[in-house]
Amino acid sequence: MSDLAVPLFDPPDTIEIARPFWEGIDAHEIRLCRCSECGRWQWYPDETGPDCAGASYEWVAVATTGELHTYTRVHRQFLPGPAGPLPFVVGFVCLDHVEGPRLVAPVIDGPGVTVGARVRARFVELAGRTRLVFDIDGTA
Repeated sequence: MSDLAVPLFDPPDTIEIARPFWEGIDAHEIRLCRCSECGRWQWYPDETGPDCAGASYEWVAVATTGELHTYTRVHRQFLPGPAGPLPFVVGFVCLDHVEGPRLVAPVIDGPGVTVGARVRARFVELAGRTRLVFDIDGTA
């Protein structure tokens, strides 16, 4: 077990439409879907598909950098399954070059965790899975 303070949960394997996202995480990429007609990003995908008639979802590897839109520090376990170290930070991340959707993801806690901070994705092996976490990007 790592000493990283991140929530431990497994991807929802029964939700087939999101499988390309989780396969991307396993490949150390962030993949989001967009409309094949208008190019509009959509997160979370749904079974009805994009809004444009005749369109489909295109899964695209996107930037692994962005900005912390907001965050919260969690002090108690609330997810089912094994408890990870507490507290942990969960943030809304606006990825670079992706207009609209924000990802909800763990952010590694530290003094730089502030609204507007630049972040960079990191893929860590933890509890038998590849996990997406964001670090504060000190190079910005």
